[in-house]
Amino acid sequence: MANQRNPNFVELDNWNLAGLSSSKWSGVKHSLYRMVGVDPHTQPGVLGAAQKLTKNSGETVTEFCKARLSSSNGRTYWGSSASGKIWERTAAGAWSLVHTIVASAGEVKILELFEYRGYIYIATESRLHRILASDALGASEWTANKALNWATFTITDKLFHPMIEHNLVLYIGDGNYLAQVDTATFTADALDIKTPLRIKSLGKIGFDILLGTWVADTITKTEIIRWNTYSVSFTTSDEIPETGINAFLPADNFVLVQAGLEGNIYFYNGEKLELYNKIPGVYTPTAYGYVHPNAVANLGGQILFGFSNGSGDPALEGVYRIARHSRNYDYITDLPYPISQRSGDDLVLTGLEIGAVLAVGQNLLVSWKHGSSYGVDMVDWSNKLDGAYIESRVHTMKRDEFANISEFVAAYAELPTDTVIQMSYDKNYTGSYTDVTQVIDIDRKIISADSEGLAVTTVQLKVTLTTKDNTTPLLESATLTVR
Repeated sequence: MANQRNPNFVELDNWNLAGLSSSKWSGVKHSLYRMVGVDPHTQPGVLGAAQKLTKNSGETVTEFCKARLSSSNGRTYWGSSASGKIWERTAAGAWSLVHTIVASAGEVKILELFEYRGYIYIATESRLHRILASDALGASEWTANKALNWATFTITDKLFHPMIEHNLVLYIGDGNYLAQVDTATFTADALDIKTPLRIKSLGKIGFDILLGTWVADTITKTEIIRWNTYSVSFTTSDEIPETGINAFLPADNFVLVQAGLEGNIYFYNGEKLELYNKIPGVYTPTAYGYVHPNAVANLGGQILFGFSNGSGDPALEGVYRIARHSRNYDYITDLPYPISQRSGDDLVLTGLEIGAVLAVGQNLLVSWKHGSSYGVDMVDWSNKLDGAYIESRVHTMKRDEFANISEFVAAYAELPTDTVIQMSYDKNYTGSYTDVTQVIDIDRKIISADSEGLAVTTVQLKVTLTTKDNTTPLLESATLTVR
């Protein structure tokens, strides 16, 4: 495998056992440097393209949305991070601007949307607004029925008002205060924590609530705070050297958080945070990224989170996944959902932000920003992603002399009409891939290419899947033979 001297062959298979590698050079057995838009879980042992994301919001959504809500009234709502605009999507997929919030004080950017006891709550900088979900169907009902400025925050945090329901109470972060709504009673200071900590994200464990805090992106100190919801002070806290706890990843029966600017994911054991994994990338003070608090979802047991560029594109951006097929397998990390935006024919994986991710039934919606373009995508169940690909780690031969690659072989289970499995290689760190000229053997179900005279000291193998509508090739393995 990678970094062995003079291997006879390099084989890519069993991709569902390891997922993304730690870097281009290092990773556990079977791990890959890139896994973009592929599906290793549906049928373990073969690899096909995942369903694509298609823009669902059309030209209706004109601003970046970081707040989202799936309501009991059958509709979803998306709040602008730049203004008071709220967009509605019906169950049939019709989008419309239903209201623009006006607050009596503070900025009107929509910081959070949440439904509690039949009411949709909307947080802006200094005010909490609400509307009965059953009376919020379309713009005319929003105009007639909204209750603006229903409650007033004390700290009036400009950036974050995370919300979570726990033990039949709605909790809302407001700077170093945790506010609450109990049935219809608002309390601005149910809990206060020390300054300068600010509550950026909220989670829960058992009967307790978890507070993810942040000070500033220039302060490398933050805490996760656990509170039993009734004591006058919090129960425990754990300080870590990170620039904030950005988001709680919605796992089942365990707690994961994404913290800091270097793609770190932590496991919370009930008292302490332990480093669990890292989004592969090269991070520096000018190259960093994060997960927005609402850019998380759980779809069919798969933990999904959108990684956003802060500056410098340190890692590929899109919707990542931590998942496994069943308990018989380990959890692995991959990048199954690039956004719908394209640069020519190429996937857009840099220069973007994922504002919110929302699971609705078996569907997934994703809001994004790329330059001056905005949108909300949805999983397209009628089309596979064209251009999904995997890349191997760097495979090192004997560095003081060249080795010759004699053959490329891809074994497949299915190759539907008008679909393609294309192998390519990058030799000696050129930084670009060269396609190989392939021959298909339909009897043995292999695709092969001879490469006599291809001298290398290092090589990476890439396999790209061309799909047709809702059909995809199913790859069993890809092998590169060295002599």
